[in-house]
Amino acid sequence: MKKITFLEKIKTELKPDTSIIKKVDLFVKKIDELIKKSKIKAKCTKGGSLAKGTFIKGDFDVDLFIKFDYSYKKEDLSLLLEKIIKSLKAEKVHGSRDYFILDYEGINFEIVPVLDIKNYEMARNVTDASPMHVDWLKKNMKKGQSDEIRLTKKFCKSIDVYGAESYIMGFSGHLLDILIIHYGSFIELLKNAAKWKEKLIIDPDKFYKNKNEILMSINKSKTAGPMVIVDPVIPLRNAAASLDTEKFKIFIKMARKFLKNPSDDFFKTKIVDENYIRTSLTKNKKILLIKLKPLTGKRDVIGSKLLKCHTFIAKKLIDSEFKIYKSEFFWDKKNEGMSWHIIDNKELSTKKIIEGPPIDMEDHCKIFKKKYKKIEQKNEKLISEIERKIRKIEDLNEFFKKSLYIISKTESMELKILE
Repeated sequence: MKKITFLEKIKTELKPDTSIIKKVDLFVKKIDELIKKSKIKAKCTKGGSLAKGTFIKGDFDVDLFIKFDYSYKKEDLSLLLEKIIKSLKAEKVHGSRDYFILDYEGINFEIVPVLDIKNYEMARNVTDASPMHVDWLKKNMKKGQSDEIRLTKKFCKSIDVYGAESYIMGFSGHLLDILIIHYGSFIELLKNAAKWKEKLIIDPDKFYKNKNEILMSINKSKTAGPMVIVDPVIPLRNAAASLDTEKFKIFIKMARKFLKNPSDDFFKTKIVDENYIRTSLTKNKKILLIKLKPLTGKRDVIGSKLLKCHTFIAKKLIDSEFKIYKSEFFWDKKNEGMSWHIIDNKELSTKKIIEGPPIDMEDHCKIFKKKYKKIEQKNEKLISEIERKIRKIEDLNEFFKKSLYIISKTESMELKILE
């Protein structure tokens, strides 16, 4: 394959301004001073993509780990950290172990309490091993691979498969780190991905003897997805456990498309707004667009609630017998969530057929006959024809507005019909 020259240009554009590191270092120093003042045995270290040197210009949060001495293993580390950074007025976020977020000089920080451990077996919480991801990458990353990782992240962001959060279920940063180290480069990753099949198993550090041993050792619930990637830091963990089949298939499809016809379009940030959604309109179709204003709180929890609303909306459309040609969900982690559905631009019939139980199920038939007045028999089953309450998509407006399910998961919602 010929060298794709525009990739070098994109690599340069993705390289971050190093002045940001100076700002972060000053904040780390500030926290270290607070730790010293508290007389608690701990230290602040940089984590995530910033510490790895793989963060993208203008598109990152900063993870800071407060590593507590192992003698605090039985203490509530979140409570200790809260006392240390009380003066910063950070917002507490609930998780497997509570952590804190705040904006400092225009930079979003996540401050995470962890135990200072030497190996993963010492961990008391899954987050304790997170700083070790940085150590592993620095040890294994070759010259130029930080650019390859940034390129891969940008590709995944642009095709909407980046992020391990429950409302995305895509490729995490750590997973992409492992894949680039394993395959060597962005292009080599795509070449291999083009041939991937479900139940792909990779053991990058060859911790296990064979694939059967891998599947026997890792929790079965964590190997149910399309990919099993042995975490080189925690070998009992599948680094791809959060990846769902849809995102896996999208990555394969887009890898093939890129290799067939390389273009910088694969790296352009998609702006999803009403105008973008309207481009999906075709003849004799309309789009139901519902804008969901998110609640405040932990990003993963908020996003998950918005996605559940999207699924709820799609199910109601199906139950109402509207034919859905495509359903999409998007949330940029800042503004409104977008749930849109392409359907036929026509009213449903005035009558609806309700299918009942087989005629030999007498008890069920009695219940069905009590519920519905006009009963007929067809193909050895009871059926009933009733008046359809919802014939037009507009008829669902009030239903969605008054839905306690949506109300409990959003700040507000707005329904629009695009035609």
